[in-house]
Amino acid sequence: MKKFILLLFALLTVVSVSAQSRSIRGTVVSAADGEPLVGATVIPVGGGSGTATDLDGKFHLTVSNKVSQLTVSYIGMKPVTVPVQDNMTIRLEVSDTHLDEVVVTGYGTGKKLGSLVGSVSVVGEKVFENTPSSNFVDALQGQVSGLSIFSSSGEPSAVPNSIRIRGVNSIEAGNTPLFILDGAPVSSSIFTTLNPSDIESVTVLKDAASVAIYGSRAANGVIVITSKKGKYGEKAKVTLRASYGFSSMVEDKIDMMDSKQYIQFRDLINQPVSNSVRELVDNYGISTDWRDVIFDNSAPTYSVEAAITGGGDNLSYYISLNHYDQEGIIAQSGMRRTSLRANLNAKVNDWFRIGFASNLGFSRWESNYFSDNSMNNNWNNPMAMSRWMFPYQSDRYYEIDDNGQIHFGDKAQYLWTLGAFTPEYLASTRDFYRSRLTGNIVLNQTINPIQGLNIRAQQAVDAYDSRVNMIQKPQKDFITPMGHKAPASSLTGFNNQGFTRYYSFTYTNTAEYHFTVEDKHNITALLGQESIISKTNGFGVRTNGQTDQRLLMLTNGTTVAMSNISQSIIESTFNSFFFTGSYDFDNRYFFDITFRRDGSSKFAPDHRWSNFWSTGVMWNAKAEKFLQPYTWLDDLKVSLSYGTTGNSSIDDYMFYGVVGQGKNPYNGGATLGISQAPNYDLTWETVKAFDLGLKFGLFNRLNFDVDFYHKETCDMLMDIPYSFTTGFASGYGNIGSMKNVGVDVEFQADIFKNRDWYVGARVNFNYNKNEITELFNGQTEYTLANYGMQLAVGHPYGELYYVPYAGVDPRDGKQMWWDKDGNLTKVFNEERDSRLLGKGLYSPWTGGWGLDLRWKDISVRCDWAWAADKYMINNELFFVRNANMGTGNNQMVDMLNIWTKPGDITDIPAFGEEIEFDDRMVENASYMRMKNLTVQYNLPRKLLNKIALQNVAFHFTGRNLLTFTGFTGYDPEPERNLVMNLYPNTRQYEFGLEVTF
Repeated sequence: MKKFILLLFALLTVVSVSAQSRSIRGTVVSAADGEPLVGATVIPVGGGSGTATDLDGKFHLTVSNKVSQLTVSYIGMKPVTVPVQDNMTIRLEVSDTHLDEVVVTGYGTGKKLGSLVGSVSVVGEKVFENTPSSNFVDALQGQVSGLSIFSSSGEPSAVPNSIRIRGVNSIEAGNTPLFILDGAPVSSSIFTTLNPSDIESVTVLKDAASVAIYGSRAANGVIVITSKKGKYGEKAKVTLRASYGFSSMVEDKIDMMDSKQYIQFRDLINQPVSNSVRELVDNYGISTDWRDVIFDNSAPTYSVEAAITGGGDNLSYYISLNHYDQEGIIAQSGMRRTSLRANLNAKVNDWFRIGFASNLGFSRWESNYFSDNSMNNNWNNPMAMSRWMFPYQSDRYYEIDDNGQIHFGDKAQYLWTLGAFTPEYLASTRDFYRSRLTGNIVLNQTINPIQGLNIRAQQAVDAYDSRVNMIQKPQKDFITPMGHKAPASSLTGFNNQGFTRYYSFTYTNTAEYHFTVEDKHNITALLGQESIISKTNGFGVRTNGQTDQRLLMLTNGTTVAMSNISQSIIESTFNSFFFTGSYDFDNRYFFDITFRRDGSSKFAPDHRWSNFWSTGVMWNAKAEKFLQPYTWLDDLKVSLSYGTTGNSSIDDYMFYGVVGQGKNPYNGGATLGISQAPNYDLTWETVKAFDLGLKFGLFNRLNFDVDFYHKETCDMLMDIPYSFTTGFASGYGNIGSMKNVGVDVEFQADIFKNRDWYVGARVNFNYNKNEITELFNGQTEYTLANYGMQLAVGHPYGELYYVPYAGVDPRDGKQMWWDKDGNLTKVFNEERDSRLLGKGLYSPWTGGWGLDLRWKDISVRCDWAWAADKYMINNELFFVRNANMGTGNNQMVDMLNIWTKPGDITDIPAFGEEIEFDDRMVENASYMRMKNLTVQYNLPRKLLNKIALQNVAFHFTGRNLLTFTGFTGYDPEPERNLVMNLYPNTRQYEFGLEVTF
């Protein structure tokens, strides 16, 4: 009886469940050609798990009887919501994904890209996938018109030294855009701790209409990063990725002499090498290419990561874990990073939602001590050694036996020809590393008390703890296998420790109301308040004199200087109130207005608050009835905007009269004095920007985006030179102005596409003309001593300032220059004859282009970046194209063309001529570089269905594979007035695998 009752209960339960649910089958196809869509997402509206269509576009769902609709979506198609029917066929239309894409540009809810009034560019997740670089910013290079990114180092932990949008806005205040991650501002520490695969999109805001909502921090543009998130009703998906690759240095245009060439050069200048050196070269052929010795051409890189994404009725999630490890191409150089991302969103009820986003990262990196900028002309700098070391110096110890045979041994640690240690040996005596623990956490709460009203509170923290560890182990002199004494005892012990803690809390509160009148008038208004509280606390100490390699603590040092003890505490606060309003009529006429009032503790009390605003209009001409018959015209929009933004990117406390240690001791003791001149009128630097935009699309294949802009910077924040009678050399103030006028152009073409093939191309470029329009105290020019630059009204900032070199007099081998009157002279006079050269370090032309190819399951993506009319001082030439230096270090091959007798036609003067810093050191650093080449193969869908996997992809990625430039230094990319022996950029090769199930 008991068993019968249990069986009856089970049958009733089954019948009850069956009565509450039903089975739905259907097919999803393309409306254009009726072809089945594989992998389309089908989600029941109102609850239940979704599914994806199979190879034939079919799906099968079990849904509750309460479900009456399904939402169906597919990449590149317009999503639809349809009534539930059995054996249904759902046809999806092709969408203009460029216009329908929803992007977040400010504090409110996202807008469709096609409805944005401002100048905005969006870079999708495909650009960041499979990138071998440690920082995501590198992948942006060449992707957006007007966005200039330049890297000055190939070190694994390095970040670009220059990121600019539409030119240089300021001379001494910052020019870097504001970075926003998931709605909160972040510092540059995020560049190397954010896993590029976690990025869904990056939106670049360029004009006043799009950036003014960020007010005082947006003068240099805004870059909004949106991380990946799960979707409600999405089936859980796990993605595993693994990659391995290696790095080498990019092309080096300088050819250094081999041993025979160097001996010939020394003979030409009548400074012959010793007979022992000649015999070494003639008899044993020793000729070392120190570039190959110093640089590793196969420095390994590997990365592994896992991500899970999905969602239920009321919760969505995205969680990822990544480990990245890259070794550098020189000794004591490399980076390891581990990052964890978690994004959660929950519907608590119909009117309350909460969200949580976090990125936790730990990175540890080594940086070669002698590759620092302050030591770039030091023999121990690996880049300098690869140029300067004599080629007849072997990189290995050797012995010559009684029969005259040479036998090579271990790698040399000490180089006897110059009494220098190798980079590998120096690295083995040191324990130098830096580490950083970062946290970026955003928590938000949204309530919807009535339809159309969103009240949102957000709390965010951007923080890191950074540590510096620099320990030199004390060494003892040793005798090399060749019998030379190596004075290693000069490497005395020291311990240098530093710690920095930074945090920034951002509290944002907004109320946004959206409503529609008569289905044509769409109105959105947003009010907000924001506070940012930041604090940095750091200290450092160095002790010297550690004598035992086992006792290297700070307390084991015997001496410590006061100059080796430091501590800093910096606090700053921003407070803001803002409003933005948007109106559009019938999707044809758009109007935006923004107002923001900002206050900053960086400025004097009476000048802390300032107002910033913008207004913009757009006409969607294609939506007009008179253009509807022209089906070849897909899109036509004209926009106009004007507004102001502020720049406060200076150090804190610059308006204070700061008390510091006096310059002159009193009675042998320390004194106090005013170390910084006060300026209680110090206030905001302001940028006024105008933008005129035109967007149009043709034949459902071609898209054009053109923007003309004019920006004027007023009240520039600069360090102004003072009369020495004031007791100060200079002080910060608001003086001068400059302007940037230019054009952004973006073009994208779907050249050919069908079911199996796709061929696409994209091109973008920016032209920017910068001009200084006013300087301080009525000055029209101001020379920057020792920088090779002059600020001059009517000229661009960054224009180089040198004496023009006129060549070599063939009669006597002496150098000649052009004086200020245009006459030839053999007397170098820098003060009298220097002039602006019309060549600057900031390229007025920048851009990129790329190709996308796909055939069935094979795809190829190629991206290039370029810069034109870009110039730098190649300081390396002073050492390797200088005959007077030729007896102390190696020289370039073309030094064999040195003047030696009357009648020689050459640009290399005679030995004994003092080489001067003139414009012969200025080189054209224009370049075109293949930033990315990715080839990917996805396993066919039929095979994936058999092995129950959603996707398996294999890829090869090459970074910086080709560079075309006339620059002769290590790398043309740095945006600096002068380069010398910097860590060269790297060429990377990566092979990877991705599995999704």
